[in-house]
Amino acid sequence: MNMNNLEQIPQFMQAYRNCRLRVGFSGGADSTALLLLLLAWSWSPEALEAVHFDHGLRGEASKLDAVWCRQFCAELNVPFKLVELHLDECIDSAGSLEELARQRRLQWYQMQSDDRPVVLAHHAGDVRENLLLKLARGGNVSSLCSLQEIRQLGKTTFLRPLLVREKSELENYLQNCRITDWRHDASNDSNEFHRNYLRNELLKKWCGYHAPVSSGLLRSYQVLAQDADFIEACAKEKLQSLGSPLPESSPCDFWRKLHPALLARILPDYLNQLAGRDDVMLTHGMLEHFQRVLAWSPSPEKRLIELGQGCSFTLKNDILCRWHPEITLPDKQLWDYRREPEKVWGHYRVRATLLTGAVDERKIGVFCFDAGCMPGVLFLFRRSGGEKMTVWGSTEPRRVKHLLSGCSDAAGIVLVGDEKDNIYLLGNLRRSTFAPVKADTVQTLRIEVVQEA
Repeated sequence: MNMNNLEQIPQFMQAYRNCRLRVGFSGGADSTALLLLLLAWSWSPEALEAVHFDHGLRGEASKLDAVWCRQFCAELNVPFKLVELHLDECIDSAGSLEELARQRRLQWYQMQSDDRPVVLAHHAGDVRENLLLKLARGGNVSSLCSLQEIRQLGKTTFLRPLLVREKSELENYLQNCRITDWRHDASNDSNEFHRNYLRNELLKKWCGYHAPVSSGLLRSYQVLAQDADFIEACAKEKLQSLGSPLPESSPCDFWRKLHPALLARILPDYLNQLAGRDDVMLTHGMLEHFQRVLAWSPSPEKRLIELGQGCSFTLKNDILCRWHPEITLPDKQLWDYRREPEKVWGHYRVRATLLTGAVDERKIGVFCFDAGCMPGVLFLFRRSGGEKMTVWGSTEPRRVKHLLSGCSDAAGIVLVGDEKDNIYLLGNLRRSTFAPVKADTVQTLRIEVVQEA
């Protein structure tokens, strides 16, 4: 390994030399090497924040990982942030835990009040795995190349400076730095998960049988990324032809004439921009449904076209128009939580429980406050515009509109606050810094917020 080459800052990272960075830090070899390399690339320790996610899935091992990571960062004088996601409560839910964990991490990064870029430790092995996994799931060329050196998701910039590096290079770098005790996630050894089976069995055997496979997959990734860049540039130009700002109505003929490769990119981008979202990702089935609609004969009858993910159109006289559902929300309601522990507001149900002593229960949709610091009554109300909230873990107020970026229920979410409209809870998503539970708390107010179907 060429040590000097590894310690040379990647060219694209030069543009971020004066930025404060968040660093995804699991304590594994990859992220440990990344943290050390950022320091070697002349970032000062105080310009970095190492973020460690405890997913709550591995019991004591997860806690030991967090302890090791905190101590390692302390030795480097790098600020450390522990984020507990409690995915153990979601084990019985439908869907992939791996995908859920990815979504929760992404959501946490996007909910932060500043615009710090996030640096992640994906390497060449991850590139190969991602390429083959997305291929097996029927992904298009943009999906196959989703691991990029620079990627913008909403207002958050993600940087991946190690994509051309092999895992063995990173481990050798650590050993040369006299570090041999990085953390190992034992769940990565289990072939129960598709990604692990691909990494531990298929790729290892394939590359062992035919060595050029390893470099060939990386070359394929590079040329596919060029193809994706070209198609996405064409899609962006075509979408702009609709006008600026984007109109909510458009002729069906515009959509009919699109090549399927462009339609798959333009339609979700169009919906995201109209709704101020960044999370609309249409499935193959949704796109097929949309194409079937385009084949209908023109009619003066207004028809509702539901695509899913909160995205719908009306179709009339061969014109598609984005459909806004009528939301009927209650007025501002007083909540005397001591006399009325449970209250329904819109499609949210809030429950209050008073507990003796200091209780800091951490579950999805459950929030604990020092009852002695809380007002006697609370209010349930909706957004009217311009609200700000200082969320837990932050010191600066942030606009609620920005905190709800990407939330599909942003218009109908319940706010819990006091008579001065100070916001204590943002639906079942976030809590404020008001009335934290402390060691000397005499009574805890536990509030559970449930979103009902």
